[in-house]
Amino acid sequence: MKEFIGTCIKCNKEIYCKDGFLDGVNEQGRLYCFPCSEEHQREAENKIK
Repeated sequence: MKEFIGTCIKCNKEIYCKDGFLDGVNEQGRLYCFPCSEEHQREAENKIK
């Protein structure tokens, strides 16, 4: 089963829940696809350094 959840806030890719698993990342109520989530984490780590 595949259910539309929303779109990535960076690239607008559609994000679905597939068989009970989110096909993306929910960070503080914001949806990211996996590639954008990784980029977002790298950016956050660089700000800390």
